[in-house]
Amino acid sequence: MDSTIRMEQAALKMSSAFFEKIGMPADGQFLHQLLMSIFQSLHFYRNNTKSKVIPAVIMKHVHAFFATFMVCQNTQTLVEGCNKIQPDILFMILKSESKSMKYVTEPARDKKYTIVAYARLLQECAAFI
Repeated sequence: MDSTIRMEQAALKMSSAFFEKIGMPADGQFLHQLLMSIFQSLHFYRNNTKSKVIPAVIMKHVHAFFATFMVCQNTQTLVEGCNKIQPDILFMILKSESKSMKYVTEPARDKKYTIVAYARLLQECAAFI
């Protein structure tokens, strides 16, 4: 997900499919690099654009990726992977960009995954919030 190409939507769709169909690589390095790329992309939009806003279409795909990952792998792996980059970064993103979850409407599977995954995240990590 190079910031010069701006193909975040396609990259997030492919990443979701990877973790859904193939699974988690044993070393965890791929997840770390992917999460780092996601957060760098979000940082780019927040700090280097005129509007200082992350586009809703990008956040829609980020939420769908996080949800698919949590459903197909587990919540704790995502939280730990994000915390390796920066403590509580996942919760900071969710706090500032949770409004864009409403755009995850299609396909219906992504909408269901988002509802279930974030509900499970809240249940399992309520002590951290």
